[in-house]
Amino acid sequence: MTGQVHWFPFVVLAIAISPVIAFWAWDWYANRRFIVEDCSVRCRGKGNILVECKVVRDAKTGEPIGIRGCTANANPDDVRCNRACLPLLVHKPA
Repeated sequence: MTGQVHWFPFVVLAIAISPVIAFWAWDWYANRRFIVEDCSVRCRGKGNILVECKVVRDAKTGEPIGIRGCTANANPDDVRCNRACLPLLVHKPA
C-alpha cells in the first residue's frame, strides 16, 4: 500500500495554493486597467486650497475615475467628498 497515492500531497498543495494564484492574477489584471498617479490640485470644496491627491485614471483613455487619497482630509485615505476636482484633472489634448 505504501507509495500508491504519491500524487495526493501534490493535489492538496495545488488546491491550497489556487486562491493565492487567483488573487495574484486578479491584481495583475486590475493593475493593467487603472493607473494611480500623484498630483496637486486646488480643492473647490475646501475653499480653493492646494492639496496633494492620488488620482485613479483609466489606463486606456487617461480619464480620471476617482480619488484614492487627498491631503484636504484629516485622514488622507478617507475620501468622502463629492470629488469636484475631477474635471480639473482631465488631460487636455495637445
